[in-house]
Amino acid sequence: MLECNHAGAARRRALTVVLLAVLIMSSLVGASAGAPAGVWADRVDRGRFLIFIGDDQVGVEDFELTATRARSTVEIAAGGATSRAQIDMALAPQTGAQSYRLEAPGVVLTAAFEAGIAKLDVQGTSRQIKVDVPHVVLENNVFSHYQVLLGMYDASRGGVQSFTALVPGVMASVPVTVEVLGPARSTPIPLTEYKAVLAGAIGVSVLVDDAGRVMHVAVPGQNARAVREEYQRTVDDAKSSASVVPVGSAEPAQPATAAAPGCFDQAIVVDSGENVRLAGTLTLPSAGLDQGARYPAVLLISGSGPQDRDGNTPPSYMTNIFRRMAERLAAAGIAVLRYDDRGVGASTGNFESAGLFDLAGDARAMAASLKRHPSIDPSRIAVVGHSEGACIASMLASVDPQIAACVIMAGGGTTLDALMIEQIEYQATFDELDEASRSIAADLLPAVKQFVQDARDGKGSSVVPGNLQWLREHMQIDPVGQVRAVRAPILIVQGEKDLKVKPYHAEVLAEAARSAGNRSVAVVRLPNTTHEFLEWPYGNPGFDPMDPMRIVEGLFEAVEGWLVRTFRVK
Repeated sequence: MLECNHAGAARRRALTVVLLAVLIMSSLVGASAGAPAGVWADRVDRGRFLIFIGDDQVGVEDFELTATRARSTVEIAAGGATSRAQIDMALAPQTGAQSYRLEAPGVVLTAAFEAGIAKLDVQGTSRQIKVDVPHVVLENNVFSHYQVLLGMYDASRGGVQSFTALVPGVMASVPVTVEVLGPARSTPIPLTEYKAVLAGAIGVSVLVDDAGRVMHVAVPGQNARAVREEYQRTVDDAKSSASVVPVGSAEPAQPATAAAPGCFDQAIVVDSGENVRLAGTLTLPSAGLDQGARYPAVLLISGSGPQDRDGNTPPSYMTNIFRRMAERLAAAGIAVLRYDDRGVGASTGNFESAGLFDLAGDARAMAASLKRHPSIDPSRIAVVGHSEGACIASMLASVDPQIAACVIMAGGGTTLDALMIEQIEYQATFDELDEASRSIAADLLPAVKQFVQDARDGKGSSVVPGNLQWLREHMQIDPVGQVRAVRAPILIVQGEKDLKVKPYHAEVLAEAARSAGNRSVAVVRLPNTTHEFLEWPYGNPGFDPMDPMRIVEGLFEAVEGWLVRTFRVK
């Protein structure tokens, strides 16, 4: 029910943000910078990194590096406020970080390294963490630390080299590998590319100049990058050249109305209650459109968190899952309607105050618009929902006999209050996760239980930030009962590495539907697939740490094939 977000993205509710950052915080914290060994043995490197999320500059880092010291001042603007932190790290040859201190308003965090142990202290809370030698500190938004990391890389030895990174923000350490890839492509000046992989899951591209200075750092999984200010000026000068698309420049995003070949996009606007106008895109097959064809259609319903019609939470969480689904199905002869959540993109309304029933009402209004559309066959409409959207999809299908098919993607078979606790307990003990991720989950569990209990007790507010009414409305519905009431064919798609909705929920829902007499229930389980239908990052040869936002092909194959058969599309 709860959907993933990336650190720094504005997700559904403050509590949901905390919950769903669990799996990625340990590897995403610390988007920093790097360079060849011995660079500062006899000099000082000073500079500024411009920090971007997507195309938006969100901050700066001013840094000074020597062979024995790394100092930074970082300013980040978010939510209308600016935060400022000062960081000081002492370094030693061969071993790496010796001490670390971060000061921010209301926070002082220190770390001391001795005999393979990092002793952390933050506001009176202490922890000892094992760290191998050599080690470095990688803190969130401190990009100069990648310069320190690459300074430990032995270029004469080459190949993949391993280090340990202390991540103070989560009081944990993670393994880091570094390798040199060779000359960077499409850069206005000669640069060399290094690849760092944090916790085996998150890839970071680091570009250095001939002097070994980091010019550009990119974290594809966060849609984040940092650019040395002087290199950004070079990039800006090179943009006028049609022959080069400089690394570090922003490639124009494809607009939501730009259809793929064989498809036609039509803007849709639908009223949903007072002061809520939903904006979406109806993607139609081009074949037969000019001859008055009427197509089977799908309504895509997003999971928890404010998402646009493409299934993204810009600027940091960008998979385009719904855009790709729409284009894939339209090419197969099925129209697809997707929409911006209320308060997102071109849709009006307030997302943060919305309850489950508000969101379900929005989906119902969009489904009604499909039935009225002259190019849509109202007898062949399917609802396809992901996570919380799966709950809404079965809710609509259980009471609307005109809905001809229901697709449940990573849907839960219990109420959300129970699911929230189950997911955190599962993450805290799942042995394929690294120790840091399990520790983060364990630390979050008391807050999750408190929030759930406050909702159960009918409280108007909680010491844990979040929308209690939204959760209480989830507690009023019965996902199993909804599925039992669906008479239309049902497809359930479940990732086997889903740590937010455990895989057994798919069988719970399928058995409920079958026992109620539904003879058209299919279940597809996708190996090495997460809740977000991304590749599982650990022990999976199909996972690319430099492209962690790639949706697994099996999802599209399963949904397309089943809908084509169910609707008998020729």
